[in-house]
Amino acid sequence: MSKPFDLKFIPFSALHISKLNMRHSETAPEIDDILPSVKERGIRQPLIVRREGGTAKKPKYGIVAGRRRYFCLSAIAAEGIEIADVPCCVMDAKDDALAIETSIIENVARLAPTEMEQYEAFKVLSDKGQSIDDIAAVFGITPHSVKRRLALGSLIPDVRDAYSNQQIDAASIRALTMATEEQQAEWLALFNSDDYCPTGNQLKAWLTGGGVITTDKALFDVSTYGGDILTDLFGEHGQFADTEHFWESQNAAIADAIEAYKADGWKEVILGERGHYFPRYNHVLHPKEQGGRVYVEIRDSGEVTFYEGYIADAEAQKIRRALSNGETEGAKATTTSKPEMSGPMADYMNLHRHSIARAELIKRPDLALRLSVSHMICGARNWKIDGKSPRSRKPETQASVEASKAEAILGEERQAVCDLLGLSMEHPQIYYRHHSPYDVCEIFARLLTLEDADVLRVQAFCLCETLAVDSSEVEAIGILTKPDFGDYWSPDDAFFDILRDKPTINLMVKDIAGKSCADGAVTDTAKMQKQIIKNRMAGHGVEDASPDWLPRWAAFPAKSYKAVKGCAPAEASRGLEKLFSPASTDSQE
Repeated sequence: MSKPFDLKFIPFSALHISKLNMRHSETAPEIDDILPSVKERGIRQPLIVRREGGTAKKPKYGIVAGRRRYFCLSAIAAEGIEIADVPCCVMDAKDDALAIETSIIENVARLAPTEMEQYEAFKVLSDKGQSIDDIAAVFGITPHSVKRRLALGSLIPDVRDAYSNQQIDAASIRALTMATEEQQAEWLALFNSDDYCPTGNQLKAWLTGGGVITTDKALFDVSTYGGDILTDLFGEHGQFADTEHFWESQNAAIADAIEAYKADGWKEVILGERGHYFPRYNHVLHPKEQGGRVYVEIRDSGEVTFYEGYIADAEAQKIRRALSNGETEGAKATTTSKPEMSGPMADYMNLHRHSIARAELIKRPDLALRLSVSHMICGARNWKIDGKSPRSRKPETQASVEASKAEAILGEERQAVCDLLGLSMEHPQIYYRHHSPYDVCEIFARLLTLEDADVLRVQAFCLCETLAVDSSEVEAIGILTKPDFGDYWSPDDAFFDILRDKPTINLMVKDIAGKSCADGAVTDTAKMQKQIIKNRMAGHGVEDASPDWLPRWAAFPAKSYKAVKGCAPAEASRGLEKLFSPASTDSQE
């Protein structure tokens, strides 16, 4: 507990401004408002001083509170007027903390000190061992206000000086209290340059390398968050230092919420694109029991809103018309899910599957012979050999197929068959669309000279050339030969360019990277999720690469991600596995 003050009259010459006075280093204060009163009546309010230096017989005293009154006396003395001993309250010379408190209280009562002056004073008290609560109680302010001032201590000296000189505004200095020393130095260099320098809220976004996402936007438990959170003592909430890390946790929480909605009986949960607002103006409320959906709106600020029980207005009108016509079956909302495969993707996969089946069929003349006979009996779409190779409407898909291993095998075999038949290199193809440059009898005569095995080889190749794309025969050959799909094909740029359906892409991420990674990326763009797959295949950011990963479609029979009906290869394979099972083929022999 501090000792009480002693009242003494001290010679003016024994007084000086104490270094513990919070304004000791400032220039001379304005005294015009009180100088006339001091000249007329003298010092009526004692100065607060403490013993500082001097000798036992001639002690010196430092003024802790009363600086302006001291400067008034100095001005009077400069006019040649003798100064009487000055009334002073002498405090304990050893109580530095009390001296600082007294100086601040006296100055606050007269003129509010700046934030930086308050910081410097509070820091001295804190260094003397006083707690934040103690400092707050002395000055009648909240502990949070003390924390705000002490937060200025995280600023590097150059930034503090610029703020003290009023070069940096308050909003920017508060944002800089959340920055590292390196970030402060980088920002200050930018501030002193001619380049654009972010300030205020833009500075907060600059510190995180993106938008500002505050902790109140999190769906997850912030106390379990593994990333850094910037404490904003001047704002209501902290902010996430790494927005990408935030979105990983937020996406996982969104995925959990979606699963909970589905478990609760909601027919569909529609996940909107990040940054796109849910157009509630063209949607209406609709009961869950009649197909109402949950729409998830995700804003760039991190805020997530779940709109429960909505359908599109156009769909609601259709339901009302059905009810007015007594059509109860049409009075329910229909599913909005898109097929997992787009038309171009089905075209892409079917052409590659066609090439692989043909390349496998070349190795099995026995199968080719029997399939030829089946074509002769039942007919076939391409039985007329016209030499027109199957083509895609997309140049990228065509280039992908032509560069594939399966097509290379077919090309080699085409040349080998030409050699068997004695055809010149001038005409590498066996036939043309409208007419053949070769005489039938010439080919027939050549075939008569070949062994049966060679004839079967030619027949197998010709059958391969007539095998129709996206046909059940392609799937049957794949089921019977069981090729290693990855030996012929792996996902290329054309595949990823065509791949568009986000839910399907997310399921592919789950296949290659696991559920937690897929959940963490659930709101990412299709492009970002496809990049995850590419990175995993290449081994970027993971210990073990997955270069041999294939989508479920790349198998015989094909497997769908969502529904067979939305996956063309899986639909073409339906029922064939049972038809061509060993037990089934044995029973037919």
